[in-house]
Amino acid sequence: MEKLLRRVPDPVVYVAGAVAAVFAALKVKAIAGGGGGSFADQQAAYRRCNRCGKKGAPVRCNKCRRAYYCSKHCLKDAIKLEICECC
Repeated sequence: MEKLLRRVPDPVVYVAGAVAAVFAALKVKAIAGGGGGSFADQQAAYRRCNRCGKKGAPVRCNKCRRAYYCSKHCLKDAIKLEICECC
């Protein structure tokens, strides 16, 4: 029985090897492809304007610093219309 156990490889070794290979592939992909920027840059691409709903809103509310707008014009209009609920 002991000889049989020695011949059967440890499944943990295979799983650990597969996990390491996946992480290595992801790291190579991130290095080669530029990685898409930092996490903050990736989040900024999905932010929506609090007034019109456009994606990629870079302008932050000056008062609350939580709401985002696509332009200063949208920010000014939102302040006039009191859209930002925390301001």
